[in-house]
Amino acid sequence: MERLLFRNLRPMYGWLFIAAWFAILVLMTWAFFRNGGIVQEPFRALIISFFWGLGGWLAFGALSRPIVSVRQGSDGNWIVIRRWLWTHDEERIDPDRLPAPTIDAESDGEGGMHYHCLLQTPEHGSVEFSEHLKLDNAALARDRMAFLIRNARAKMPGGTRLPGAR
Repeated sequence: MERLLFRNLRPMYGWLFIAAWFAILVLMTWAFFRNGGIVQEPFRALIISFFWGLGGWLAFGALSRPIVSVRQGSDGNWIVIRRWLWTHDEERIDPDRLPAPTIDAESDGEGGMHYHCLLQTPEHGSVEFSEHLKLDNAALARDRMAFLIRNARAKMPGGTRLPGAR
């Protein structure tokens, strides 16, 4: 029986935004062509084309971010699942091979910070298991993940400890 440890659903907000963007854009484009289209209003065609291009650029950014789930399997190994709309991948990891999680901070472009909690996996590199707008919440998620890693190492039969691990 698997136990869910973390799930980062924030990328789904971007997916929903893109779906709404293109739904509105399809309706506006349909209304534009229904009312005469390019022949009567060439400037509107330029505007609609701009919004289609902007939507494509936004969709590329939003759809490239996966939903991440970190689970603990019944065998004690951890399972990191990354899901996109079109595919998913799964990585099984021995908790002894996981280093302590870290926090990466970046500017949100409006004077604030956005914090990403990262877990280094052997196969995929950095996996973003949690995102927060406040450093306190990010530190809490990072500390919880570090605690779960230490707990999993202690419960593993014959588990070895990494150098520098607490």
